[in-house]
Amino acid sequence: MIKYLSAFIFLLIISLFSVYYGANDFIAYNIRLPRVLSAIAAGAALGIAGFIMQVVLKNDLASPFTLGITHGALFGVSLSVVFGIGSVFLFSFLGAFIVIVFILAVAFLRRLSSQSIILSGIAISALFGAGSMFLQYFADESQLANIVIWSFGDLSKGDFFNIFLLFFMITLSLVFFLINSWNFNALSLECAKNVGVKTETLIFISMIIVTLLSALVVANYGIIGFVGLVAPHIVRFFENSFKSLLILSALYGAILLVISDYIARNIIYPLEIPVGIVTSFIGAPMFLYLLMRKK
Repeated sequence: MIKYLSAFIFLLIISLFSVYYGANDFIAYNIRLPRVLSAIAAGAALGIAGFIMQVVLKNDLASPFTLGITHGALFGVSLSVVFGIGSVFLFSFLGAFIVIVFILAVAFLRRLSSQSIILSGIAISALFGAGSMFLQYFADESQLANIVIWSFGDLSKGDFFNIFLLFFMITLSLVFFLINSWNFNALSLECAKNVGVKTETLIFISMIIVTLLSALVVANYGIIGFVGLVAPHIVRFFENSFKSLLILSALYGAILLVISDYIARNIIYPLEIPVGIVTSFIGAPMFLYLLMRKK
């Protein structure tokens, strides 16, 4: 309980500092508050998604970014923007859904190892990244600017309706995962099926949920890489139970993104860099470290 409370208090302190430091009331409430709430919601969603993927796929390198889910979502966004069809969120989810269905189908049908699944995700990221660039080639200046901004990650586009929707989905996701915490703990056992766990169903439902969370983040804020990879590993330094890892991954994902956004806004003030660049600078060394540690 102390770990949850301390993480929440720290998140509250850095959020209030990020909102009020050096700002008048208009800037604080109309510009910074929606942005910080967006960072909290997106960071928590990505932290949950990354942790669940790592548990389900039994690989510490799994995350929405490394598996190509975010790139699939960006491809869907690009389709919607260039051709002016459908809603951005719907196409974002469809792109992410296609990626995760392909990964799960290949994993189960070909009985791939967890390492091979990650390599498949990297290949899919390259494929959908190429598809997005292909669409950019035919886009006009306005469409191209929108797609490029999405590919960098930008928290300034958040509005209160989308923030509420994301928090609502996070709450439902946490309830589902906490209710099924025993089943997730059993997934680590070789005899999980023998103790009554419907492993395929649990994995499929879980991946659909985290795909939905990832698609919401991409549709609203663009690609924000490595938060889902880094946050669960920070928590693993001092926690090992499923419930604690799940909740703290959400809290530390939010903390990481709030700090990253503050850095993005102030590191070369008055200019502002996209938050996705900052998270990549933080996450890429962590990814390399995990690769070397896991050999």
